Amino acid sequence: MGLFDKIKKLNIFSGLFSIDEDFFEELEEALILSDMGMDTTLKAVEELRERVRGEKLKDRDEVRACLRRVLQDMLNVGDTGLALDTRPAVVLFIGGNGVGK
Repeated sequence: MGLFDKIKKLNIFSGLFSIDEDFFEELEEALILSDMGMDTTLKAVEELRERVRGEKLKDRDEVRACLRRVLQDMLNVGDTGLALDTRPAVVLFIGGNGVGK
């Protein structure tokens, strides 16, 4: 099961919903448990806090969409093309065991 499958199964947006500190702490814990990583999770949750406050989001669907935008922005790293025009070309693959490198 990949990271995004784990995030989909979080159920953080189910049941009663209020955007308070408990929500952000529960989201943080759920993202860490889904193998997102401590530093990345802390950055994502802090960015979500700022956007929720700045955009005055109140609705569950708005917050979910905002979290999706935050994660998409974090994944946007610019040009991802490989420059294999040199010989020999070296490519480094990193990732956890069993993730399909």
